[in-house]
Amino acid sequence: MTTTATQIRTTQETMLLIRLLEDKLQQLCDSGELRADLHFNRGQEAISVGVISALRETDYVVCHHRTIAHAIAKGVPLDGLVAELFGKATGICGGFSGEMHLSYMPKRFAFAWQLVGTCVPVAAGIAWAVKHHLKTDDIVTVFHGDAATANGQWHEGINLAAVQGVPLLLVCENNGLAGNVRAKDYMPVEPYLRAKGYGIVCGRVDGNDLQAVREATGFAADRVRQYQQPYLLECD
Repeated sequence: MTTTATQIRTTQETMLLIRLLEDKLQQLCDSGELRADLHFNRGQEAISVGVISALRETDYVVCHHRTIAHAIAKGVPLDGLVAELFGKATGICGGFSGEMHLSYMPKRFAFAWQLVGTCVPVAAGIAWAVKHHLKTDDIVTVFHGDAATANGQWHEGINLAAVQGVPLLLVCENNGLAGNVRAKDYMPVEPYLRAKGYGIVCGRVDGNDLQAVREATGFAADRVRQYQQPYLLECD
């Protein structure tokens, strides 16, 4: 597992920063000072921080719509990130992207996507380009929820990743929820079983155990990098 620049701030400090920032942003939303409906990661900080701390600085990250924690963990500048959430011209995307379409390529935080599951086929395409166009051994990590595995875009994306053999690490944040719907109503089988149906190697880890997430990601990232094949890590 490679130590990266994102570990200059410790993983515990990063988790705390995410929680404090999101709590403050929620207060600003409630008061009306920030006119937005943001999507937070409360209780899941160990996944974004643990995974990204185990990646290389040059690896790419693609994310779902709950993207603030992942952006911070990848090293996106905090002032520019907050300015973007407020729609300011000093934001990392000039104030145009808002929360759910962030991109900051200097840190290889490639894209965030609003529609559930859509990030997966996009990430598979980036991974194909990294392998065949850029021809580096960097990998692409894409974060998605368990409910995304019930969407057609997810299946299209991992089918492409498996058939094309691309260096894609899929991280499933399994919180057992799809909006306000419980898993029993939308997910007859666990996400890792769905991925195995496409011939993808999978691993599972306690998503609240920071060190366990880092170690599992280190193993998964090394495997993706070595074999240039997708891998799914399910974080419960």
